[in-house]
Amino acid sequence: ASVFVGKKYKPVALKVKPVYAELPEKFRIKREILGDPLADMPKLSTSPPDFVPTGRYTAERQKAFDKVHNGEFLLPEERKLVHHLMMEQNGAFAWEDSERGQFREDFFPPVVIPTVEHTPWVYKNIPIPPGLYDEVCKIIRSKRESGVYEPSNSSFRSKWFTVLKKDGKSLRI
Repeated sequence: ASVFVGKKYKPVALKVKPVYAELPEKFRIKREILGDPLADMPKLSTSPPDFVPTGRYTAERQKAFDKVHNGEFLLPEERKLVHHLMMEQNGAFAWEDSERGQFREDFFPPVVIPTVEHTPWVYKNIPIPPGLYDEVCKIIRSKRESGVYEPSNSSFRSKWFTVLKKDGKSLRI
């Protein structure tokens, strides 16, 4: 039996080496949650009312929820309680990208990642097929509008690509 030996994955000169240093104080993550964040959350009723469309939690979304959670997973009263919770806290649920929110910055301040001086890497993107170009642009615009993507002036650029979702129609970046 012969053994196949290929060349090294990358030359030693290109190996990424960790830099051992102490993390400066300005980069340390500090959580300053004052008081009880759940103190003003309303109590759930033990006998919840019937469903009434409230804010984002519409009748259509309630039906979609029931369709996915049918059967014996939840008892009818438990399902009614879940609907009541979702009516009371409808702002906490995002059904579309445009409804996404962010954590409160006073609870979770933005994280700054320290780096050492180095030459930024710049990789060319995999070309977008012309037939998908408009769809990809639409996805990127919607993610920027919903706050998932933020404008950047970074020197770095990584490769990215799209894949077809399981539904066979929509794309994921």
